[in-house]
Amino acid sequence: MTEKVRIEHTLECSEDTFWQLFLDEKYNQALFSGYLKFPLWRVASSVDGDKELKRVIEVEPYVADLPATIKKVVGDNIRYREEGRLDKEKRRYYVEIVPARMADKIFVKGEQYTEPAPGGFTKRIFLAEITVKIFGLGGLMEKRVAADLQRSYELGAKFTNRYVKENGLG
Repeated sequence: MTEKVRIEHTLECSEDTFWQLFLDEKYNQALFSGYLKFPLWRVASSVDGDKELKRVIEVEPYVADLPATIKKVVGDNIRYREEGRLDKEKRRYYVEIVPARMADKIFVKGEQYTEPAPGGFTKRIFLAEITVKIFGLGGLMEKRVAADLQRSYELGAKFTNRYVKENGLG
Protein backbone atom coordinates (compact mmCIF):
# COMPACT_ATOMS: atom_id res chain seq x y z
CA MET A 1 0.00 0.00 0.00
CA THR A 2 1.13 3.59 -0.51
CA GLU A 3 0.35 6.46 1.82
CA LYS A 4 -0.29 9.72 -0.05
CA VAL A 5 -0.05 13.04 1.73
CA ARG A 6 -0.87 16.61 0.73
CA ILE A 7 0.62 19.26 3.00
CA GLU A 8 -0.36 22.88 2.46
CA HIS A 9 0.59 26.06 4.32
CA THR A 10 0.34 29.77 3.73
CA LEU A 11 3.67 31.54 4.11
CA GLU A 12 3.78 35.25 4.80
CA CYS A 13 6.12 36.11 1.94
CA SER A 14 6.17 36.23 -1.85
CA GLU A 15 6.91 33.19 -3.98
CA ASP A 16 10.27 34.74 -4.94
CA THR A 17 11.21 35.13 -1.28
CA PHE A 18 10.13 31.57 -0.47
CA TRP A 19 12.29 30.03 -3.22
CA GLN A 20 15.26 32.20 -2.23
CA LEU A 21 14.90 31.01 1.37
CA PHE A 22 14.41 27.41 0.28
CA LEU A 23 17.90 27.45 -1.24
CA ASP A 24 19.56 29.68 1.38
CA GLU A 25 22.17 27.92 3.56
CA LYS A 26 21.77 30.26 6.55
CA TYR A 27 17.99 29.87 6.61
CA ASN A 28 18.18 26.08 6.21
CA GLN A 29 20.73 25.68 9.00
CA ALA A 30 18.58 27.84 11.27
CA LEU A 31 15.49 25.77 10.39
CA PHE A 32 16.85 22.22 10.38
CA SER A 33 19.82 22.26 12.74
CA GLY A 34 18.45 24.95 15.04
CA TYR A 35 14.66 24.96 15.19
CA LEU A 36 13.88 21.35 14.22
CA LYS A 37 16.97 20.03 16.06
CA PHE A 38 18.07 17.69 13.27
CA PRO A 39 21.39 16.08 14.30
CA LEU A 40 22.46 16.27 10.64
CA TRP A 41 21.40 18.46 7.72
CA ARG A 42 23.99 19.32 5.11
CA VAL A 43 24.16 19.90 1.38
CA ALA A 44 26.45 17.15 0.09
CA SER A 45 26.38 18.38 -3.52
CA SER A 46 24.69 21.03 -5.60
CA VAL A 47 24.79 21.58 -9.35
CA ASP A 48 23.16 24.78 -10.55
CA GLY A 49 22.24 24.87 -14.22
CA ASP A 50 20.29 27.33 -16.34
CA LYS A 51 16.98 25.48 -16.11
CA GLU A 52 17.40 23.33 -13.01
CA LEU A 53 19.25 22.92 -9.78
CA LYS A 54 20.16 19.45 -8.55
CA ARG A 55 21.22 18.88 -5.00
CA VAL A 56 21.82 16.06 -2.58
CA ILE A 57 21.27 16.65 1.11
CA GLU A 58 22.37 14.32 3.90
CA VAL A 59 19.79 14.24 6.67
CA GLU A 60 19.25 12.75 10.09
CA PRO A 61 15.98 14.12 11.43
CA TYR A 62 15.10 14.40 15.07
CA VAL A 63 12.70 11.55 15.74
CA ALA A 64 10.83 11.36 19.03
CA ASP A 65 8.84 8.48 20.44
CA LEU A 66 9.63 5.94 17.76
CA PRO A 67 7.55 2.80 18.43
CA ALA A 68 9.64 -0.20 19.51
CA THR A 69 8.44 -2.27 16.53
CA ILE A 70 9.74 0.34 14.08
CA LYS A 71 12.91 1.00 16.09
CA LYS A 72 13.73 -2.72 15.96
CA VAL A 73 13.70 -2.57 12.16
CA VAL A 74 15.34 0.81 11.44
CA GLY A 75 17.56 1.27 14.49
CA ASP A 76 18.10 4.23 16.81
CA ASN A 77 18.47 6.87 14.14
CA ILE A 78 17.01 7.44 10.73
CA ARG A 79 19.43 8.78 8.17
CA TYR A 80 18.69 9.41 4.56
CA ARG A 81 19.83 11.20 1.44
CA GLU A 82 17.46 13.69 -0.16
CA GLU A 83 18.02 13.75 -3.92
CA GLY A 84 16.26 16.82 -5.26
CA ARG A 85 15.77 18.63 -8.53
CA LEU A 86 14.34 22.13 -8.80
CA ASP A 87 12.76 23.00 -12.13
CA LYS A 88 13.41 26.75 -12.13
CA GLU A 89 10.85 27.60 -14.79
CA LYS A 90 7.98 25.64 -13.23
CA ARG A 91 9.13 26.36 -9.67
CA ARG A 92 8.70 22.74 -8.71
CA TYR A 93 11.03 20.75 -6.51
CA TYR A 94 11.01 16.98 -7.07
CA VAL A 95 12.59 14.87 -4.39
CA GLU A 96 13.39 11.25 -3.66
CA ILE A 97 14.39 10.10 -0.22
CA VAL A 98 16.99 7.33 -0.12
CA PRO A 99 17.23 5.78 3.36
CA ALA A 100 20.63 4.74 4.70
CA ARG A 101 19.04 1.45 5.75
CA MET A 102 16.52 -0.65 3.84
CA ALA A 103 16.55 1.49 0.69
CA ASP A 104 15.14 -1.48 -1.21
CA LYS A 105 12.04 -1.52 1.04
CA ILE A 106 11.35 2.11 1.95
CA PHE A 107 10.40 4.57 -0.80
CA VAL A 108 9.51 8.22 -0.34
CA LYS A 109 9.10 10.71 -3.15
CA GLY A 110 7.61 14.15 -3.25
CA GLU A 111 6.91 17.29 -5.17
CA GLN A 112 6.85 20.80 -3.76
CA TYR A 113 5.43 23.82 -5.50
CA THR A 114 3.97 27.21 -4.69
CA GLU A 115 0.95 29.25 -5.67
CA PRO A 116 0.14 32.89 -5.00
CA ALA A 117 -2.06 33.45 -1.95
CA PRO A 118 -4.12 36.53 -0.98
CA GLY A 119 -2.23 39.46 0.54
CA GLY A 120 0.92 38.85 -1.49
CA PHE A 121 1.58 35.64 0.43
CA THR A 122 2.49 32.18 -0.83
CA LYS A 123 0.76 28.85 -0.59
CA ARG A 124 3.34 26.07 -0.36
CA ILE A 125 2.10 22.63 -1.35
CA PHE A 126 4.00 19.40 -0.78
CA LEU A 127 2.72 16.12 -2.21
CA ALA A 128 4.33 12.94 -0.93
CA GLU A 129 4.03 9.24 -1.61
CA ILE A 130 5.35 6.84 1.00
CA THR A 131 5.70 3.11 0.37
CA VAL A 132 7.17 0.65 2.86
CA LYS A 133 7.47 -2.97 1.80
CA ILE A 134 8.04 -4.68 5.13
CA PHE A 135 5.58 -7.43 6.00
CA GLY A 136 3.47 -6.59 9.02
CA LEU A 137 4.96 -3.10 9.46
CA GLY A 138 4.53 -1.38 6.10
CA GLY A 139 1.26 0.40 6.84
CA LEU A 140 2.36 1.43 10.34
CA MET A 141 5.63 2.85 9.04
CA GLU A 142 3.94 4.65 6.13
CA LYS A 143 1.53 6.36 8.52
CA ARG A 144 4.38 7.31 10.87
CA VAL A 145 6.47 8.83 8.06
CA ALA A 146 3.40 10.74 6.83
CA ALA A 147 2.70 12.07 10.34
CA ASP A 148 6.35 13.10 10.78
CA LEU A 149 6.32 14.90 7.43
CA GLN A 150 3.14 16.78 8.36
CA ARG A 151 4.59 17.74 11.74
CA SER A 152 7.91 18.92 10.26
CA TYR A 153 6.22 20.98 7.56
CA GLU A 154 3.85 22.55 10.10
CA LEU A 155 6.78 23.53 12.32
CA GLY A 156 8.71 24.68 9.26
CA ALA A 157 5.85 26.97 8.19
CA LYS A 158 5.71 28.56 11.67
CA PHE A 159 9.48 29.01 11.66
CA THR A 160 9.46 30.47 8.14
CA ASN A 161 6.78 33.04 8.99
CA ARG A 162 8.71 34.10 12.07
CA TYR A 163 12.01 34.21 10.13
CA VAL A 164 10.43 36.33 7.39
CA LYS A 165 9.13 38.85 9.95
CA GLU A 166 12.35 38.97 11.97
CA ASN A 167 14.44 39.52 8.84
CA GLY A 168 12.13 42.03 7.15
CA LEU A 169 11.46 39.75 4.18
CA GLY A 170 7.65 39.91 4.15
